[in-house]
Amino acid sequence: MIVERQKNSTLWQLIHLLGSLQLALILLATIAIACGVATFTESHFDTKVAHAMIYKAPWFLAWLGLLCLNLFAVTLTRWPWERKHLGFVITHYGIITLLLGAAIGSKLGFEGNVTLQVRGAAVKNITTNQSVLEIETPLNYHLYLLPFDATLARPSKNHPVRLGIPETKLHLVIDDWNESLEDMPTLVRRANEDKSEAVLLRLSSQALHQEHLVALSLEEKNEDVFDFFGLATITLMRSNKPLQPPTKEETSPAPLTPPTTVPEEASRLSALSSTDTKKIPLIPSATHKPWLALALEPNSDRVEFLLGRHNKTKKSGSLLTGAVVPLGWADWQMELLQSGHHEHIVLRTLPTPPSSKKNNLTGTPGFHAFLEDPDGLKSEPTWVSSGQITPLILKNIPIRIGYGLELRPIPFSIELVDFQIPRDEGTDTPGDFRATVCFHDRTRGKTETPRHEAIRMNHPASFPGGFIANVTGMNYKFSQAEWNPQNLEETTLQVLYDPGWLLKWIGSLAICIGIAMMFYWKEKKGNHLNA
Repeated sequence: MIVERQKNSTLWQLIHLLGSLQLALILLATIAIACGVATFTESHFDTKVAHAMIYKAPWFLAWLGLLCLNLFAVTLTRWPWERKHLGFVITHYGIITLLLGAAIGSKLGFEGNVTLQVRGAAVKNITTNQSVLEIETPLNYHLYLLPFDATLARPSKNHPVRLGIPETKLHLVIDDWNESLEDMPTLVRRANEDKSEAVLLRLSSQALHQEHLVALSLEEKNEDVFDFFGLATITLMRSNKPLQPPTKEETSPAPLTPPTTVPEEASRLSALSSTDTKKIPLIPSATHKPWLALALEPNSDRVEFLLGRHNKTKKSGSLLTGAVVPLGWADWQMELLQSGHHEHIVLRTLPTPPSSKKNNLTGTPGFHAFLEDPDGLKSEPTWVSSGQITPLILKNIPIRIGYGLELRPIPFSIELVDFQIPRDEGTDTPGDFRATVCFHDRTRGKTETPRHEAIRMNHPASFPGGFIANVTGMNYKFSQAEWNPQNLEETTLQVLYDPGWLLKWIGSLAICIGIAMMFYWKEKKGNHLNA
């Protein structure tokens, strides 16, 4: 019968071709090799790379679709089915159902996290692990989300990524990326030509492998002081005092908060102003700390300096941009990067210096981008840091670009009522993490009654819960993920939403039942002979 219908029907020829064992072996072998490569990639790189290159790649999903077609076709080749075919058919349809559930969960479901604080505001969004671009159009200020991960795309000057800006003819061109960006001070000339003295210094130590940028400026005050880790002071002053050693009667300046280990926090930024006298000021007080006093010359950007300790000056001179001065504070030295009478300080996003990376002082990832119109006109390029909104302007058209993890809204809100960390007896080791959360169903409005749930290790909470939601998988599951030792009233919960859950379980159960039937549910020999 099978041979006869293959001869007489093109449709059955196609079905037998798609359901052939040779095609099945090719598909399974390719998928096995791809999974092996994905496992290697995941162990040597990370899960995100493996998902992007293989598991969620279009070619892999198409291959799985072809496998489902092969499994469906092979069951049709047994038509009309007999009792002995039942286990075979159930097993193959179980595999198809399992793969279909996995595809639905991958496309419509998500995994993310939410950080909550006791007595904090209710949270209505979940932070997923999907990196996206947020683009605000200039016409109606609509926000568009585009999936984009700079670490996976790896744009470069030779291989840039071009993305169309919705509702415009402009393109966003991404031509570089960096794993560590940070906001660094720089001096920019004022457009209104107001006098504002400012200097930008780089302090570096070869022995400690450290580097810090220090920006000082004057506007409505006579001095700007930077406290160098509590060990020394650097002061930018107006040139309105005669050059003389500091006296003991002078009042010591209030020390500033020592800089943190983050480079951009090492400088205290102030507004600016100027002066016209020629004499360099002194350190403003008599102090046991070493000090460095700076002032710009009235008619140039040259910077005069005094370096000393107590009321004694040990070194003096003048500096041009690029000049380096040993400070005598261990092996620390100072380099003058910028100076001017009409400058003000702005923060610009730039790659983290190599010296900071050596000390594990890393910033946030991001990419380098600019706007381009159809005529080839380009905007000023800039670095876009993760978690920040950066404006790009071309022909007076502002485009606001954001980059970071996607915030996915949920139809309810969650807040942390209480968080307890029981300790193992006699130790400070946490024995459990117990969070009490409150869910508010926003779809029901004022008629909704808040629901409290307890979350412990290996005991997640679900919302909306109930038999139907739990069985179908249309449920949000919250599990304990992290805690903050510095804030015992804060916890991070893992969130899982998988609408393909039911199909995956049905498929898995069908595979088990089908295999069992093929091995253990066989026709008796007597019945077969009678037939």
